[in-house]
Amino acid sequence: MRWVSIRVVIQLMFAFILLSINNIHAHEPLFGLGPHTIYQNGIALETELEKSDPGWANHLELLYGITPDWAVTAAVPYLYSTSERPAGPGDFSLRTKYRFFRKDMPGASNQAAFHAGIKFPTADRLANRSSGAVDYFFGASFGYESRRHYFFAGTRYRVNGASEVFKPGNKFEFDLAYGIRPWKLEYLQPDPVFLVEFIGESTERNIRNDQRNFNSGGQRLSIAPGLLFSYRNVMVKAGVKIPVVTDLYGAQETPGLEYVLGLEFHAPPLF
Repeated sequence: MRWVSIRVVIQLMFAFILLSINNIHAHEPLFGLGPHTIYQNGIALETELEKSDPGWANHLELLYGITPDWAVTAAVPYLYSTSERPAGPGDFSLRTKYRFFRKDMPGASNQAAFHAGIKFPTADRLANRSSGAVDYFFGASFGYESRRHYFFAGTRYRVNGASEVFKPGNKFEFDLAYGIRPWKLEYLQPDPVFLVEFIGESTERNIRNDQRNFNSGGQRLSIAPGLLFSYRNVMVKAGVKIPVVTDLYGAQETPGLEYVLGLEFHAPPLF
């Protein structure tokens, strides 16, 4: 009887959440930056499974809206085991976004935001799950959204810290994205949006023992088709990042495909 009561309470809580939200999900790039924020005192939970050259990772994120224009995100990845590391949590990071511009028009909106973030070396370095240094990034993004079309542009610069004798190269990245909603659906209907992103990256050479590694760094241009599928306050995200042009320094392996599959859930304001 006690288990039945707990289960009923949980079901009622989820029903309340699903029926009390009236905010449509913000649509943003999967691999780049977007200017949308969450409503004041709102909470979003996200789990994002990613595959890149270092291996698989599941990023767990908690987003909180301090104001309608200012949000913060706490994130920690769970790194799956590879030949170079055992499974376990990775480094903890904090990110923030401030939307400094918003202009609403009939059926459309223009927005722009500043971004910043910092990663702390909280994970087990001996297990090769931590960089052992503090890294940070800053950037900006612009977005146009209508009932049918989406356009995003973003740029960011990542500064990687040095740990003892090794420092990864800093990275500059820009992202252009276009999205389309094939059908103009209402809030209570499932809502697919198809995206395509064009991503450019320029990475400096790594430094070890104060010497530059000439077999590191370079430029890369990628294309990334994706899908955002939302229903009320739940969104499923999926995409793949495909390198199409690479200009790597020295002798390096060609980068592989990157995958992302995410689930995002928006909860009502805390108060």
